Amino acid sequence: MELDRIDVVRYSRQLPLLGALGQLRLLETSVAVVGLGGLGSLVSLYLAALGVGKLVIVDYDVVGVENLNRQILYTTDDVGKPKALVAERRLRELNPLVEVEARNVKITRDNVAEALEGADIIVDGLDDWRTRLVLDEYAWETGKPYVHAAVDSYYGQVTVIQRGVTTCLACITPKPIPEPGCTAVVAPTVGITASIEVMEVLKLATKIGQPSYNKLIIIDTLKPSIDEVPLKPTTECAKCREKLLE
Repeated sequence: MELDRIDVVRYSRQLPLLGALGQLRLLETSVAVVGLGGLGSLVSLYLAALGVGKLVIVDYDVVGVENLNRQILYTTDDVGKPKALVAERRLRELNPLVEVEARNVKITRDNVAEALEGADIIVDGLDDWRTRLVLDEYAWETGKPYVHAAVDSYYGQVTVIQRGVTTCLACITPKPIPEPGCTAVVAPTVGITASIEVMEVLKLATKIGQPSYNKLIIIDTLKPSIDEVPLKPTTECAKCREKLLE
């Protein structure tokens, strides 16, 4: 690790908090952001701004007009264009020091390992619980940390899944599984939830602070409040995911 790899001007506002070691740890971390909608837009922007070493951004959708109230990576001129490719260009413009790789694919159980190859941390920017369970399965099998988030109307939730430390996501998945697609939501709810996701990634990458293991962070933007619901840890997944993915 060499200190001359750090752009001390670009990162001058965070270096007093992260220190050189923390910034170098960020530079050596690869993060996969799956889903480049409301959550993924802000997560990927902040991670690029913070200076992670590599961003793998995964989405198969195109930009729609209905996305623009909350998906801040895109503009009206981007409507009809692939989200992953637009995001790749914007993120490189924001921070050319970050390696950004777009993967314009839909995650499935067959391609998840290839789509997330090289990532140290997996971040959930999805609105589809079945695809979340595919990420959960992959994270559980590989032992990689998985930062989950979801939003609905004025509410959001965040937790960090880690095999050997926490329960799996399948254990806390709503049943029956909700249909995929965005529900009604306002942009600030998405922004607050995504910002908490970024902080979880920052803690995992820099080893500063304690990740949100074994607790579900619940955001209520109307009160406003941020509460914690304790989750029971387990060291072995009970194959609950298999039944949900059948």
